[in-house]
Amino acid sequence: MISLPLKLLIAIVSTSVLAGCSKASTCSDPGTLQTVKKLFDQQQFGQAAQVPPNIFTLQDRSATLISTEGQSEKSLCSAIVVSDIIELMKFTNQYSAEDVAKIKEEAPKMGLALTKEYLINYTVQPMASGQGYITVLP
Repeated sequence: MISLPLKLLIAIVSTSVLAGCSKASTCSDPGTLQTVKKLFDQQQFGQAAQVPPNIFTLQDRSATLISTEGQSEKSLCSAIVVSDIIELMKFTNQYSAEDVAKIKEEAPKMGLALTKEYLINYTVQPMASGQGYITVLP
């Protein structure tokens, strides 16, 4: 038989874990992350450009809840986006195929990274419809 204080402790811990999961999942929801990726692409290239999906990769496992604003339940989240410099070079058409191949071969020898990580912050504001209003912060 479990004592009353132990039952209360289990109930409190269970509630805290469940509450934390629901807030954290707001940041890592697949639909939220898809919108964050789209908004990040637009910040980098503008709304008119169709950015190939392999230039910027949002690391979904990195999505983290930073804080929640009191009554509004607005969540401030962060995630890591990795850019592929070779794919970016191909997309911008500033380099020939030979230049790209040479850079791809020589950069590792020189200790130069072919990817770059960005830490981005975004907010998710719950709406009455059950959807979230998402803003990627500059």
